[in-house]
Amino acid sequence: MDIDEHWRVLKRRAWIPILLVVVTVLTAGGIAILSKPTYVASATVQAKTTGSSGTTPAQTLSLQEVVASDTLALAVVKQLSLKETPAKLSERIRVTAGHSDLYTVTITDPSADRATTIANAVAQQAAQIYQEKNATASSSLFVANVETERASLLKRFTDAERALLTFQGQHPRILQSSDVDLVLLYHHLQLDQQAAAAAYQTFEQQTTTETVRALSQANNFPASVLDPAVAKPDTTSRYLKIAYAAGLALLLGLGLIYLLEYMDHSIRERQGVLQNRVREGVRRAV
Repeated sequence: MDIDEHWRVLKRRAWIPILLVVVTVLTAGGIAILSKPTYVASATVQAKTTGSSGTTPAQTLSLQEVVASDTLALAVVKQLSLKETPAKLSERIRVTAGHSDLYTVTITDPSADRATTIANAVAQQAAQIYQEKNATASSSLFVANVETERASLLKRFTDAERALLTFQGQHPRILQSSDVDLVLLYHHLQLDQQAAAAAYQTFEQQTTTETVRALSQANNFPASVLDPAVAKPDTTSRYLKIAYAAGLALLLGLGLIYLLEYMDHSIRERQGVLQNRVREGVRRAV
């Protein structure tokens, strides 16, 4: 079949796809109107990755990864005492990234109030977990190193103090002693004790400064709920379903056109063959 013949076939039977599309749209629209509506609630979260200094620390988790995690879903299920599993809840959570570190968290639910409550809870938990996980990753190594060094210096001071006290107990009149070696040993133990105490005090002062720096590093990941969720009827999904149904009806109508055309062509061919056989039989009879 050439293009002109295709056009003639479609033009002759165009009422089939048109009728199917109209009936399908009316039916799907009626079902959508009569069916129980669903609601969409979206909350906006601002999650930054740079602090006031403008530096960008090593980020462990993005907000999208936090929202998609089982940790967040489990926290929301426990907070709201939901009857669904964390896995089911995760399937209903959607997060999209915008500009200026803004993220939109969306929940779909048959209940407007429940959609709003879950969306707000997800946004709040996401902001909290985002800060905790990234801050913990940046400061955990610092804390471990501090504890190790503190234990070492404290042990050094304790050993020096114990040695000095033990020596003083054994030689209570060491300052009046005429034994030069004992006096030198006593002063040596004193110096060890004073050096250990000074080292420990200096370390604690430096640790305070480093702790402030570590806390400021944690502030490089601030996150908060910028806009609470407000539930709205989910009309977009209805329109998409109607559009999909109309598209399928159109394809089905076009398929029926060519199926009917093929069947008509086959019937005409058989009728032509039968008529030729009848004519041939009449000729032979005559």
